[in-house]
Amino acid sequence: MTEGTHLPSKIKRVWQVSAFINFAIWLAIGIGCYLGLKFLHWEWLFWPGIGFGAIAIIDLIFELILVPYRYAFWRYRLTDDAVELQSGYIFKKMVSIPIARVQDVTLSAGPVLQSQKLQKVDVTTASTSHKIDGLEPQVAEQLRKQIMRLAVEVKENDV
Repeated sequence: MTEGTHLPSKIKRVWQVSAFINFAIWLAIGIGCYLGLKFLHWEWLFWPGIGFGAIAIIDLIFELILVPYRYAFWRYRLTDDAVELQSGYIFKKMVSIPIARVQDVTLSAGPVLQSQKLQKVDVTTASTSHKIDGLEPQVAEQLRKQIMRLAVEVKENDV
């Protein structure tokens, strides 16, 4: 895919918030280990606590560093016969979802996406599901309608 549509720039904020949520979870586990060590005198929790704390910090740093990279190389495109998703530069991944195989297109938004007024598009086939993270609601709805219209046309022509 030489060209495609980038995600809206607000998705970067969603990815950053997700990185901090992951950090908080790893850190909470590390703090739980520390509390077990301190109050229950479970000495064996010392190294797991250090490990979880280190994972929290390393994970946060890498996820925040990778936000601009993910944004720069994540694209999607709808053609007459497929939905194409492309991500990555070093580890390039390109997925083509044949329109004839599409069974369902779902729009959803968790609290983080809702805070940025974005929606996730899930394109489901019989064997798998692919997602397009964070589109503007009107763009997501338009994309859903286009994909379903093309899928119905393909199925009507095959019968």
